[in-house]
Amino acid sequence: MAWVGLISGFFGGLLAAVLGYTVFALPLWLSLALYPLVGSLALFATIGVLLMRGRTDPPPPPAVLTAELETA
Repeated sequence: MAWVGLISGFFGGLLAAVLGYTVFALPLWLSLALYPLVGSLALFATIGVLLMRGRTDPPPPPAVLTAELETA
């Protein structure tokens, strides 16, 4: 999960810096300042989404699995 967050933060920050400098004609210092800002936001957003996705459907407890196997 952390690796996915780091990679998405890296590419998100890089994309924001390059697009800010080339497309939106931001000054170089501002586009370089966008890199860690957008990168860290993408990192935490990715980790948060993956954490919430993992908590929505918890696995059943072992007692329920044992009871289902006995009735089958």
